[in-house]
Amino acid sequence: MKDENYICHIIIPTKNSAKSKKFYQEVFRWTIEKQPVTNSFDMLPHSQKGPSAELNPEEQVVVPAIYTTHIETKLKLIEKSGGRTLRQRTPIGKNAEQGHYALFEDPCGNKICLYSDEQLQSGSRLTR
Repeated sequence: MKDENYICHIIIPTKNSAKSKKFYQEVFRWTIEKQPVTNSFDMLPHSQKGPSAELNPEEQVVVPAIYTTHIETKLKLIEKSGGRTLRQRTPIGKNAEQGHYALFEDPCGNKICLYSDEQLQSGSRLTR
C-alpha cells in the first residue's frame, strides 16, 4: 500500500510573481519553474526534503495539499465528517500529466487541497 495522508505541497498566494520568485530563490535557494498552462510557479527545495511549494496568483491564503491515493473516496469521508467539497477532482496539466487535485474546506473553514498522482500519464509530477 502506498503512503498517504501527509502534506506534500503548499500553495503560497502571490500578487507579484517576480518579487516572490526572487525572494524564495535568494533566501532558500529553491528551484522555481513555470507550470505549464497556468500562471503559477512550482518551487522545489534545494535539499529535496519536505514538500514542494507553488506561487499562485489566484489564491488568497496559504493552502496545504495532502497526498491521497483516491481523491473521490477522501472527499466522501470529508463530507461525512463535516467538511465541504469546494472543487471536485480536477486534472493538473492538459492531460493530467501532473496528477489531479481537489479542494475542500474543513469544519472550521480552512481551505485545503488533496493531491493524487494516481493516473499520471508521464514522468512529470509534484515532488513529494
